[in-house]
Amino acid sequence: MEVYKGMGEGSYKWLPDVDLERCTGCGMCAEVCTPKSLKIVNSDFAVLVRADTCGSEGHCVESCPDDAIHMEWVEMTGEHTAGEWKTVMRL
Repeated sequence: MEVYKGMGEGSYKWLPDVDLERCTGCGMCAEVCTPKSLKIVNSDFAVLVRADTCGSEGHCVESCPDDAIHMEWVEMTGEHTAGEWKTVMRL
């Protein structure tokens, strides 16, 4: 498996970003997350605990009744085997 760590380029993955001010910890997002990338902490809020397994599908966004989750491009390294990735050249 290829790991992207090239100099001069950055890899970004499409991941859920949880707004902790809006999240009520209802657990709907964790329930619909097939790879179990999200976890509810202390019954208070959701946390992306396994960014590497996230499929970038957005089921968590659709399930959130509080509009507390949005997808965004997050810079990260790792295997490009799960989810949606993009690689950009840095100048």
